[in-house]
Amino acid sequence: MIADDTELAGRFTTGDEDAVRTMVHRYGAAVVAAITPSVGPERAESVACDVFAEAQRTPFVPGDEFAPWLSGIAAGHAGAVDERRWVVAKATASIDPAVRGALRSHHLADSAADAEQVEQLPEDLVRHELRLQRRLAHLGDSDDVWNALSERGAWVEVAPNLADRVLVAAGLATVGRGDGSVVDGDGDGIVAAPSRVGRSLRPVLLGIGGAMVVLFVAIIGLSAASGNPAPPNFTVELIPTGVLVEVEGGEITVTERGAGIEIELEAFTLPRRSGGPFYEGRLLLADGREISTGTFAQGDGVTLWGGATLDDALEFTIVANDGDDAASDADVVLKADLPRP
Repeated sequence: MIADDTELAGRFTTGDEDAVRTMVHRYGAAVVAAITPSVGPERAESVACDVFAEAQRTPFVPGDEFAPWLSGIAAGHAGAVDERRWVVAKATASIDPAVRGALRSHHLADSAADAEQVEQLPEDLVRHELRLQRRLAHLGDSDDVWNALSERGAWVEVAPNLADRVLVAAGLATVGRGDGSVVDGDGDGIVAAPSRVGRSLRPVLLGIGGAMVVLFVAIIGLSAASGNPAPPNFTVELIPTGVLVEVEGGEITVTERGAGIEIELEAFTLPRRSGGPFYEGRLLLADGREISTGTFAQGDGVTLWGGATLDDALEFTIVANDGDDAASDADVVLKADLPRP
């Protein structure tokens, strides 16, 4: 997601309409939720529109992360940004639209309910609910996550024309009723052609944009020439075995590189181990061998490495080792079958 945001950010700041719409769709709810406590619900969308418009006009430094950069611009407009609301609203906005309404109703139906209500969900929603809770596990225990999801601010619904309004505020389009008249960015019209000023500036902007593209391509070319890493091969979910009842799962992003298999681990619910006990990642290979990918104390943002190829790797597991180097299959707490190439 971060790599995708970085690529989109370059197009976003050069006025690419698809990139603007994608970023507003991806971050609109987070911005509105985070600034609402400061500006009030009546002004939140209008201020959010100004935030995106300023961001579109602000140069983005390649290599920076888009989300913190946008959050800083939002703080400049609102005076303060509620980071917790940002994180939760960003997570709920990423849910499959086909099930988001059902999960929203589930959480807002009774804000006094506890996290055990996940057991009352229909089976087809449980996977989405658990994935959502894993994404927010860093907020605290299951009750903390449940309480965060039981706030209406966690389930912000932004107006469908917010991206249109951003395009207008950024000077990239006007909004028309279809009869030739123009209304302001708060109208419900459709995005029409750029204004006369916009048309006159378009060749200049295209020229600047073309130069930026050439520069960007040159940077990419130089990065590739210097050994820029390949993109990830796949992401798979980790399934809990029940050995540690508090562990709810996680996911790994796997990339095959020249040095071996790189495994980026996110398993927020693994309880921290210290003072001797630790976790160990392991790869099961096609010839029956099992190799270690490294040890760690907690599962937040861990990068592991295995000296093998994806052609040989069948399964990834995490074992809970008590420090005696005698962990066995009975100590496996998370596991995932790896897709075959």
